[in-house]
Amino acid sequence: MAASAVAVGVLAAPAASAASEYVCTSKHSGNTASAKCADLARIDQYRVKVTCIDSRGVQSITYGPWKNGTSGDWSTKSCPGSGYFYKAGYQVELG
Repeated sequence: MAASAVAVGVLAAPAASAASEYVCTSKHSGNTASAKCADLARIDQYRVKVTCIDSRGVQSITYGPWKNGTSGDWSTKSCPGSGYFYKAGYQVELG
């Protein structure tokens, strides 16, 4: 069975083991957030996690598409509708 870990934040996520360290970065522009990770295995994956606040002050969480651990691509997602951006983070799944 595959082990998985979830990390959310802007700083480097904890390593899966002493032999495997990875670093994730998140950023935003307007109401769009992006995240990418480096030093993951090919079977690992990551995606951006975006927390949005609407005009009534209600928070919602949405996720960008999963990216392959070695792709180096940005996972990007905007707040839905007229949602306002609140916080960018990331989610990592180790294979």
